Amino acid sequence: MAPASRLTDEEITEIFSSIDETGVADPKRAAARGAAEEIDPLSSKDPSGSHASEAISRTALLVIVGVLAFIVILQVVYGLNRRLNTANLSESATKETVAHALESGVEWGNGFTQFPVNNVVEEADEKTGVIEVSVTDTTSRNELELLSNSQIQAAALATNALLNDKINRVVYNVYVLTDRSGAYQRDRFFGLLKPTGTRRTVLSFVWSKERAEHSSYIDWQLKIIGMDDKTAEKIQKQVNSVSSLIDDTAVSQGAYDDGLEELQRERLLHGREIFRGGPAEKTPEDGGSAKK
Repeated sequence: MAPASRLTDEEITEIFSSIDETGVADPKRAAARGAAEEIDPLSSKDPSGSHASEAISRTALLVIVGVLAFIVILQVVYGLNRRLNTANLSESATKETVAHALESGVEWGNGFTQFPVNNVVEEADEKTGVIEVSVTDTTSRNELELLSNSQIQAAALATNALLNDKINRVVYNVYVLTDRSGAYQRDRFFGLLKPTGTRRTVLSFVWSKERAEHSSYIDWQLKIIGMDDKTAEKIQKQVNSVSSLIDDTAVSQGAYDDGLEELQRERLLHGREIFRGGPAEKTPEDGGSAKK
């Protein structure tokens, strides 16, 4: 038996050129090719004829565009839904509408103000013209943050309500939860862990509206009640601690007094006219004659 002859490189190339992507020999494909094609290692084209990279790139682009479109549509739907569900207390002020306002929030300027989740409508009656609500703040760390956050919330609710001709008074009571040492208890882990402690009142914002008898002007007034000396002292210390982190560019009283003294000395030396735009007046100390 004669030994089998080895295939040359050209024959091997021709045989493998007739194999398709599945590994099966395709005579039609071999006939169509005719001869083996040269493979360029620097070419971006896959020598196997696969288009997997193009398909992956196209799919990734479609996924990114789809995610961006979904986010934009979600924001538009959320904005429209928020405006449609926002309570308008200027049209109707009842316990239901006030509770809805505390739950869904109210528009305030170009923004949107939300209220603490723990809230109660104490009174809402257009006959008496009074709206009173109570909220429990669980996001503020100290008295300063509590005053800042609650004042914005009370102003947003009161402005929305006092535009109603039948409402003349809005009371916004603010409570907190404290531990045994008096520290404020807050939500943790994005609000999943609710705080516990002793509930106590801290501040009450009272907005009132009065109409002048002989004019068309309307006076709005704000009173903050319930702030004792201890709370006010804590807020003052917290404000000073924040201000100390910022460079003080204001003129101190001592520097202001020194400036006044220097200005007076300049006036005595050069005369008052120089500060009024006129010629300098010579004094006896300068060798001139004093004016009588």
